[in-house]
Amino acid sequence: MRTLLWLALVFTSFSTASIGQKTSEDDYASNSSSSKKSTNLKTPFRDKLVFGGNVGGYFGNPTFLMANPMVGYKSTDWWINGVGLNLTYISSNGYRETIYGSSVWSRAYIVKTIIAHSELELLRREASDQFGNTASVNVPVWLVGAGYNSGGRIGFSAMILYDLIQDPNSPYSNPVFRVGGLFGF
Repeated sequence: MRTLLWLALVFTSFSTASIGQKTSEDDYASNSSSSKKSTNLKTPFRDKLVFGGNVGGYFGNPTFLMANPMVGYKSTDWWINGVGLNLTYISSNGYRETIYGSSVWSRAYIVKTIIAHSELELLRREASDQFGNTASVNVPVWLVGAGYNSGGRIGFSAMILYDLIQDPNSPYSNPVFRVGGLFGF
């Protein structure tokens, strides 16, 4: 529990850094043409949006299909916050399982290509077998870790994450390896 609180404190402290303001001589200038230019150069909302996630799967016995779309907002050049969906289907020898849910996530760029990532998911697992038995359960998951991002408008990422909650019904086993990407306009 101490580890969870410590990590929450660390990620919260990163978010307060995004409130700071950049100052320059233009901030104190009167209504000159140079200050008008700087106000016109604000980044449009759509340019701060990023989209991405990951998809994967295979057919056969077993069959595994998954999609994790994500959308985020660049608070600063080094900080992105967003939401995502988790959709997974598994089938093998009469057993079927569907996992779906949503997440909120935050990603900080420590340096241009090294990222710190935190993601809180709430998943619903629904399973059935060939005899008609069914079961369902809600599962909280808190993934925290770091990884590599190639950068640019289209960025490939590979991360190693750790599930801090470790619910016995979690579909993840530690460590969690995730490969995906984000792209912006």
